[in-house]
Amino acid sequence: MLFLQILEKNALIFFALLLLALILFYLIGVKIGRIRRKAIGETPDEGATLVVGSVLGLLAFVLALNLAASSSRQDARLAAGLEEVNAIGTAMLQADAVGGPQAEQINARLREYLATRYRFVRAEPHSGEIAETTARTNLLQNEIWQFLEERVRSEPNDVTSSLMNSLNLAFDASTKMRLMMEYRLPIQLIGLLLFMSLLGSATVGYQFGLTDRKGPLAAIALSVLWCLLVTTIIDIGSGRIWTFRTDTRVYEWQLQGLGMDLPTRSE
Repeated sequence: MLFLQILEKNALIFFALLLLALILFYLIGVKIGRIRRKAIGETPDEGATLVVGSVLGLLAFVLALNLAASSSRQDARLAAGLEEVNAIGTAMLQADAVGGPQAEQINARLREYLATRYRFVRAEPHSGEIAETTARTNLLQNEIWQFLEERVRSEPNDVTSSLMNSLNLAFDASTKMRLMMEYRLPIQLIGLLLFMSLLGSATVGYQFGLTDRKGPLAAIALSVLWCLLVTTIIDIGSGRIWTFRTDTRVYEWQLQGLGMDLPTRSE
C-alpha cells in the first residue's frame, strides 16, 4: 500500500500521525468520561478505575516486552555481522594456506566481497545501493565458486574440501545477515502496539473526564512519550527502516586489518 510505503520512508510522518491520533483518542475519552460523570454524579466509579489501571498496566507490559524483543533482534544482527566477518576472514586465510593458481584470484575477490558486504550493511534505507551490493554479492559468490571448482578438480583432497566448506560458511553467513537486515516487525505486532496505545490514551482521557480533572499538558507529554517508545521499538526491531543503524565496526576492523580503505556510499 502506498500509505504504508510513505510511513516506512519517513519516521516523522509516522510520529506526527500517531501523536495526533493519541491526542484525539484522549479527547474522545475525556468526552465520554464527562458524559459518564453527568450520569452517575459524584458517586465514585470504582470499576472504571480498575479497568483504566488494568489497561495501562497491560500497555506497559506490551511496550516493555516488545522493547526487549527489539533489543534482542539488534543483538542478533550484531552477532550475524560478526559471524559473517569471521567467516570471510577464515576463508581468506584458508585460501592462502591451500595455495594453488586459483588462491590469489579467490583472495582478491574475497577482499572485494568483504568491502561489498560492508557497503550493504551500512546502506541507507530504500537506497539503490542495497540492490547494487546484493547483485554484486551474488556475482562475486559465483566467481569465487568457479575458481574453487577449478582448484578442487585439479587437486581433490581434504585440504581443498576444507576450503570449500569455509567458503560455503561465508556465503551462508551473508544470507543470514541479509535476512537480518531485511527483517521488519510483523504488521500484526505493529497493529497491536498502535491499538494498545490508542486504547491506553482513551482510558486516560476517560479517567480525567470522569474525575473532572484538567491536564492537557500531562496528556500531551504522555502522548509524546508513547510515540517515542512505539517509534523506537519499530525502528530498533527492524533491520533497516528509519534512523537506527546496525553497528559496522567489525567490518571496518577487518578491512583496516587487511590494509584496505573503507568504501564510501558513493562508490
